[in-house]
Amino acid sequence: MCRLIVSATPALFSLGLFVPSASAAAENDEIAVLRRMLGELKAENRKLSQRLGALESATAPRHKTPAAAHERPAPAAVAATPAATATAIKPAPPAEASAGVLPTPDLSEAGANRPLAARVTDLEIAWAAQENATRQIIGDTLKKTGPQINSFLALSGVIEGLASRTNDFTGPTRENLALGTAELDFDIKLSDWVTGAVVLHFDNGSGAIFPTGNSPVFTGIPGTGVDRFTLDRTHILVGDLMQFPIAARFGVETLHFGTSTGVARLDTLSIGTPLTTEVFENRQTAGGLEFAWPTPPLQPLPAPVVVPKVNPLVVAPAVQQIARWLGYVPPPQRPFRPLPVRPPLEPAPFYGSVVAYRGSDSILPNRTKIDDYNATLGFRTNGHCGVPYEQLTSSFVCPWTVDFHVDYDTSVFESRFLHNGYLPFLSQIGRVPGVAASVKSSLGPFAVVGEVNAALRSATFLDGAGIPRHMIPMTWQFSLAYQFDWNPWVTEIGAQGDFISIGYSGSKDMAGVTLLQAGIPTRIGFVPQNRLFLTAGEWVTDGLKVAVEYSANWDYSTNVGGTGKLAHGAFGLLQLNF
Repeated sequence: MCRLIVSATPALFSLGLFVPSASAAAENDEIAVLRRMLGELKAENRKLSQRLGALESATAPRHKTPAAAHERPAPAAVAATPAATATAIKPAPPAEASAGVLPTPDLSEAGANRPLAARVTDLEIAWAAQENATRQIIGDTLKKTGPQINSFLALSGVIEGLASRTNDFTGPTRENLALGTAELDFDIKLSDWVTGAVVLHFDNGSGAIFPTGNSPVFTGIPGTGVDRFTLDRTHILVGDLMQFPIAARFGVETLHFGTSTGVARLDTLSIGTPLTTEVFENRQTAGGLEFAWPTPPLQPLPAPVVVPKVNPLVVAPAVQQIARWLGYVPPPQRPFRPLPVRPPLEPAPFYGSVVAYRGSDSILPNRTKIDDYNATLGFRTNGHCGVPYEQLTSSFVCPWTVDFHVDYDTSVFESRFLHNGYLPFLSQIGRVPGVAASVKSSLGPFAVVGEVNAALRSATFLDGAGIPRHMIPMTWQFSLAYQFDWNPWVTEIGAQGDFISIGYSGSKDMAGVTLLQAGIPTRIGFVPQNRLFLTAGEWVTDGLKVAVEYSANWDYSTNVGGTGKLAHGAFGLLQLNF
């Protein structure tokens, strides 16, 4: 027994030594973990301290406060009256209380006692906002120069992309993706009395007016058009109708006849073209006189006003929301007060022009004189119902504008459509005068356009099939537009924010005629009898517009040479203005 005890003693002694060593090892592991965590915390604090030092050193000069401001106030100063306290504590203005305003870093003694991470975060946000504000100030400074190339020349323009799905009266449904417009506008102003413009327009070379293309590889297959920029419009104006009632004008321009000015995006809110413009638009090299009466008296410039911005309501907010869902976080921005805008001076109520141009030899062969004329006489006025603009935010009538004018042209078959559509018969038709009457009006958030264009006598000729024809071309249109998020300072409906528009136009005696091409009767010189546009658009940002449109075209009945069919179309537009 004693021998057994003696032999077990070393084993028990070894076990006693092992237990303390195991517990000591576990304790050492915990200490190592704590040391590692402490080291990481120290490293993070050093980084935060470095960031805080850099930010505070950059910000401190702008927020330097006297040392007395950080001292605890005397008891007498604390015992302020309730009225004085209420006066001192003013609510923040709505613009500054919005979520877009970033807090100013608190560099006081109380702010120094806040958690280090919170102080660093506030300073970094403020620093980012300051950098972004600096970029905005630089951008606004550059914007003040506008499109100026130099002191006399300014550049602007437009690019349009157009997607469509349409069918016509005889063919299948077609889908297309095309460049709708690419235009460069150079505005020239040597002084208030001498101005001008040059407009270059992209042409793919496949148009019917002046096609240019490569020679066809195979007989019967047309060649590919050659892209080019051509002169679209240009003019020289000598005179200032705001200072003198008469001015001289010369250039290649669209003559006054109805609402067409040669710039479709300014004439209508629809993507498509109304029948009035399609049939009677007449572009010529012309010169003559303009007038406006009575000349506005010399008076001080109107006081500048702050114009509320019309905000986009559909596309832009949806894109912003989707971007946030995808993880995009816009940089912080400091709000800027909108700059006051000086309203333009009121133009003279009566205006007009008389110009002369040389018509086509196809109508009067071997002509030697400039004997075609275009004249217009108009009246414009406006009002706000005698109520201040601030009280018209919910009005559906005021402020209002009206612009009415009557136009006369000695030869309506000089228009692009009638000239090209009836080219084989122009020598028989001769000169046919025409008249147009149109009105443009705005009533609060609504815009209304009405127009009637017609020839003054019948055009008589024999068509390609030997059938006597008697036609008096006539077109008309009516359109109504509505501006969302409207305010009384909006001067043009559909030029910002969201809008919708409906346009309906029609024609008379435009069912077309027959032309024999290689012995095959072909219908030429026709347009739909009626055309409908339903348009919705939004200016997503300044200068960028998206729009969609549905169109319907009704052809003439078979009794007068039409098909009696209905053609539908859907369009999408992306427009960039600069």
